[in-house]
Amino acid sequence: MSSDSLLIESASSQATVIVGLIYAVLLLGGTLTAITLIIRTTRIPAAWPVRIEWLRSRPWTWREGMALIGMVGLLIGASWAIASLLKHPREGTLLIMQGLTLDLAGIGGIAWLLQLRGWRWSEAFGLSALTRRILKQGFFFYITLIPFILVSSMIYQGILAANGYPPNLQEIALLLSGDYPLWMRIVMVFFATAVAPFFEECLFRGVLLPLAVRRFGLGAGIFLSSLLFASIHFHLPSLIPLLVAAAGFSLAYLYSQSLWVPIIMHGIFNGVNLALLLVIRH
Repeated sequence: MSSDSLLIESASSQATVIVGLIYAVLLLGGTLTAITLIIRTTRIPAAWPVRIEWLRSRPWTWREGMALIGMVGLLIGASWAIASLLKHPREGTLLIMQGLTLDLAGIGGIAWLLQLRGWRWSEAFGLSALTRRILKQGFFFYITLIPFILVSSMIYQGILAANGYPPNLQEIALLLSGDYPLWMRIVMVFFATAVAPFFEECLFRGVLLPLAVRRFGLGAGIFLSSLLFASIHFHLPSLIPLLVAAAGFSLAYLYSQSLWVPIIMHGIFNGVNLALLLVIRH
């Protein structure tokens, strides 16, 4: 039996009830906010053509997009190469090294490219000052997205189970449930809730989404960039939920015209999932 199956099956009944109640609250709250959003956009049109044109007008070209994708490939290869030099490293150490090599270096690469092109963060991504309004939007859209993620996840997991594919957790979830020092857990949580969301949103929503929408149209652009985001995590049981989450991040970026909103959503999404895992573990 796999370690993730043991973790789930060994959870106490109290922990299971707590996690179930939290998901129920999120589902109820998300359903209410989704209805509220639908009513609001029905009464006050969201001026989608203007927002779509704003997204299409981001300064990125396929040249920069391919350069960033190539940089990510090189960084992944570098992280594997560094890991191969270590003798029997712990998985937590490898994950931190990957975060340092990929996420932080990736953010540095994007910052260098912006400086090279003479673009401001606000011009390239809508990353202006982080205001209370943006924080509220990030939380509101996260709650609204939850029912879609939960329902799609339940249907998808049912399909996988029916075809003999058991559910399992992502690597970082398994690592946090293992026996690691407190400082290592803090670092892993920091990367999962702050650094990785910032880098991934800059790359997938900030750069690749406008390019895909400009080339293939809004619906296909959101789907293709979201599918790439979900696939790059290399975790089959999370493919559809991550696809749905990424589509929600894309729509939130389009609506708010600020990359801070999907970054906040992404960070909360990762943080809540890890927090619920720790509830199950303890």
